[in-house]
Amino acid sequence: MSLYKKARELAKSGEKPLDIARSLGFKVFFVPFQRIKGLAISLGDNKLIIIDSGLSDAEQQFVCGHELGHFLLHPSTNFVFILHNTFSYSKQEYQANRFSCELILGEKAEEYKYIILEAAAAGKLDQLVQLVWGLSAKEDEIP
Repeated sequence: MSLYKKARELAKSGEKPLDIARSLGFKVFFVPFQRIKGLAISLGDNKLIIIDSGLSDAEQQFVCGHELGHFLLHPSTNFVFILHNTFSYSKQEYQANRFSCELILGEKAEEYKYIILEAAAAGKLDQLVQLVWGLSAKEDEIP
């Protein structure tokens, strides 16, 4: 079973990541961060996604998908998503980036699998956002 099957299942709803997260019961907050793009935090039964309010709408959608990926792929860990000026780029960060790409693109992700793998490995937020919204059938709906 693919790690990303859940992302593709969720993508079938046609909703964007922020709407998907809220429909799954996650609480999403926007805070002005300096270097952090997003946080995934579990506090008891509360699952929180906190996103940098200074990001564009498209970046916020991608970061939300990324943080949702952390919750679903790595449920026992809290994560901080720092894409710029980071010295460590872990397997979990790659997986969360890929999850967000799969979540936004749905079944279309298979067609662009190798491009997505390369972009997810690079971990550059601006490139990831440009890629997924550029490939998305929702192109005219870029937030």
